[in-house]
Amino acid sequence: MLYVQQKDNRRLEKATEINTLLKERLNMEQIVKMINGVIHTSGCTLSCEYCYLAQANYKNEIGIKKALQYPLDVVRQACSKERLGGTCFIQIIGDGETLLPEDAVDLICAILQEGHYVQVINNGTLTKRIRELVERVEKEHVSDHLLMSFSLHFLELEKRNLLDTYAANVNYVREKGISYRVSLVCGDDYIDAAERIHQFCKTNLGGVHLESTRARKDDKTGNAVGVFSKYDKEIYCKKVEKEFPSLNLKQIEEYERLDNHQFCYAGQWYFQVDFTTGTYWQCLRNAGPKYNFFEKLNEKLILEPVGMGCKASFCWCGWAPKLNLIPGKCNYVALDERINAPENKFIEKNILHAGFYDLAKTNEEYTEEEKEESTRKRIELEYFACQVDLLRFDFKEEKYDQFIEQAEKLLETDLNPRLLDVVWLVVRYGYALIRTGKLERALDLASCWDDLEYNADYCYIMGLIYMKNGMIEKAVTAFLEATQKNFAMDKGVNDYLAYFNLGVVYECIGQNDMAEQYYMKCENYEPAKQRLKEMNA
Repeated sequence: MLYVQQKDNRRLEKATEINTLLKERLNMEQIVKMINGVIHTSGCTLSCEYCYLAQANYKNEIGIKKALQYPLDVVRQACSKERLGGTCFIQIIGDGETLLPEDAVDLICAILQEGHYVQVINNGTLTKRIRELVERVEKEHVSDHLLMSFSLHFLELEKRNLLDTYAANVNYVREKGISYRVSLVCGDDYIDAAERIHQFCKTNLGGVHLESTRARKDDKTGNAVGVFSKYDKEIYCKKVEKEFPSLNLKQIEEYERLDNHQFCYAGQWYFQVDFTTGTYWQCLRNAGPKYNFFEKLNEKLILEPVGMGCKASFCWCGWAPKLNLIPGKCNYVALDERINAPENKFIEKNILHAGFYDLAKTNEEYTEEEKEESTRKRIELEYFACQVDLLRFDFKEEKYDQFIEQAEKLLETDLNPRLLDVVWLVVRYGYALIRTGKLERALDLASCWDDLEYNADYCYIMGLIYMKNGMIEKAVTAFLEATQKNFAMDKGVNDYLAYFNLGVVYECIGQNDMAEQYYMKCENYEPAKQRLKEMNA
């Protein structure tokens, strides 16, 4: 009887555990998209040899600058749940140390305030910025949606006497009850230093378990071509797995075996955003068509799946299996297994749930007809992109006539004016017409105003076209419109170049006071300084 009673008690405990888990799941938010968000930084506080930026000869210049070129209210509007279709998991990572820019915390908090989950990749060295972020999320009551991912560059920290700083920052975040993980990129030297690293984690980081990843070897284009190691791949992986068991070789092999040339929903359920410039595209290795995330906010976000057109040899970033982007073909790891992983010990369940969500549950799959249409459209866009790339080589003085001819043929096709390649082509076509003296013909580009007036480069080229044709009022309007835009593909067209041409226009019509005002707005632009000097002589 006692045995039966004990058995019944265990069943009851198990049932209670299952019911608790089910209740937790019911209370967890559905995630509709995963966004990998990049910001431009001004360098890094560390210099690790295995870093993909170091391999690309990235210039490590540390200086304070802003990460965003768009106002914060625009960022928030672009990231609203209404626009994105619901709650998203958004990763913020810099092309250097993420938290270096002075407005990085503003960006993170803005996204959190919109109700999304945010993971911040950082190297744990910027005490002031980490404390600023923690204080802000506590004050704004959004700390339960934040995941701090601390990269442990142990040997580099040791060399720079920053291990104590790193430990203090990690412990500060833990004490505040904010979810965090500690990850390690396993270079060869880290294999040899494994014992010291584990001791550091045990003694200084409260016994945190490391999330281990391979050191990636890149080619000059940033494409992963292997492991950054003196060992061959198999020996390297076995050595790493022995010292850092969280490196899941079985899972890595599954990623590499995955036939990612099936219909993948990267680009639609998951995509990349450059939060500095606003450019967004499909995924890490399949850039695809590019648009601007912060423009045309009243229009539907254009999201196009990679489909069967992945250009990578395998899903080396791993997002396809992690998020089930190829439904029915991915060995998706459910939440239950992730909860029990020791490296996830300090991550709240709701955040872990959000970060590895099965996106096939909250997004509709295409019908076969829709897949065929998507493939047809992708091929058309790829052809257009290839033709534009070829034209970039022809945009030179001796080939302007050839450029104009080819550009006109391409512009006859039915293209989305929000596509950045379209904007580039229209603008360069305008420059070519001006430089070949086809000024009246260039006025035809005014027909694009309703579609392209959101773009600074287009407004600027229209200002030049109007000015060259003696249409002063329209030139002034176009140049002023260019100065109202937050971002431009060509440097200066939304500030000093537009202001300079406004100065030229007003000087030509004898309004020198207005001309001087605009020349002064150009600051250190040498031609403007020269005009002011001559006007005041």
